[in-house]
Amino acid sequence: MKRIYIPFLILSLLYLLNFTGCLAVETKEYSFRLTKGNSGEATIKFINIMRTKDSASTIEDAYNELVESYLKGTKPEDEMTGVRNVKKRLYEQDNQLCGEITFTFEDIRDLKFFNYKGLVWAYFVGFTGMIGNESYFSSNGTYGEADMPVIFWDASQKEFNFKTTLTTPGENTESLLPVWKSRGGN
Repeated sequence: MKRIYIPFLILSLLYLLNFTGCLAVETKEYSFRLTKGNSGEATIKFINIMRTKDSASTIEDAYNELVESYLKGTKPEDEMTGVRNVKKRLYEQDNQLCGEITFTFEDIRDLKFFNYKGLVWAYFVGFTGMIGNESYFSSNGTYGEADMPVIFWDASQKEFNFKTTLTTPGENTESLLPVWKSRGGN
């Protein structure tokens, strides 16, 4: 009996892990500003929050995950070391559901920025993050292209802005905006 139970339990766990986490975002916009030394403030915008239809969960499940894990929960903070004074919100813009997280930080280097010998700031684009894999789109720095997916800024720079793409909307995605509206925009 135990031999049958353990493989069944493992298969059930693998099934659950494969069919959760159906949230997707079209683009993310980052803005970091140094205010004193390496500390400062930041805003990350999640543009066009959707769900992927290839999962077993419903659009309501995806919305509930968004609210419970990200908006009310600490999933974003858990993935970013050293953030403080976190504020989060959902809003509609251009007929899309968007999210925003603002925070302060003690040291931008804790947020995966690298300062090389006081000459240049660098940020590696392509981390697998909160909602998928990111690809470079634009920035106020110099991008090293696909062979070196790093954004570079002069060391004197105090503001770091960049945009990434994650998911292209299509037949396999569904906007969470209708659910957000049906719940009164909360």
